Amino acid sequence: MIIAIYNIKGGVGKTTTSINLTFTAAKNNKVLLWDLDIQGASSYFFNKNPKKRKIFKKSIEKIIKNTKYPNIDIIPADTSLERYKNSIKTILQDLKSLYDIIIIDAPAVLSPLTKDIVKYSDIVIVPVLPNILSLRTYNQLLKENLNKNIKLFVNGYENKPTHKEIIKCVLKLPKSQYLKTYIPKDEKIEAMPFERMSVVEKYPKSPVSRAYEKLLKEII
Repeated sequence: MIIAIYNIKGGVGKTTTSINLTFTAAKNNKVLLWDLDIQGASSYFFNKNPKKRKIFKKSIEKIIKNTKYPNIDIIPADTSLERYKNSIKTILQDLKSLYDIIIIDAPAVLSPLTKDIVKYSDIVIVPVLPNILSLRTYNQLLKENLNKNIKLFVNGYENKPTHKEIIKCVLKLPKSQYLKTYIPKDEKIEAMPFERMSVVEKYPKSPVSRAYEKLLKEII
């Protein structure tokens, strides 16, 4: 299964979602995390520095890297992403034969590359912050008509009136457009870059880890 984590807007939690879903899925599956954001936040987490890798000019075997976790491999960030020639469909088909689940941490741009990521993924998960401006970006993505299986979920939720109003707005959408699970705002998530450990790994019984487990069950 190919899961793209994507939003046109930056700063909505794509990388933390990608990492925590990767660790959740890896409990029972062989998982590949593909860091397609040139900033390389997911790569940093796994001690793989972003650099010019020319991934679209190499064979799959040369771009996949092992991690210290038995069920998790990664394609680290490529700071150039050069010579992309509409090859995502073929690459993803090849990767799908090697892994149970592929999670793509996609960049916050709307380009030929990201359009193809959205088009050829089995499901596109769109993290949105609990505010109206963030919801607008989801609607902008839907208007591109790239994939029928695009679902939003609320990230960074707090139990306060304004956030509750956003949840009400989401629940008014067609059920096919959203995931019922929302991820609470939590300092454990904010600490991830310092510790280079996912919340799911370090705090497996915490409410936020259970929320990621519920989110993954909805997705797959």
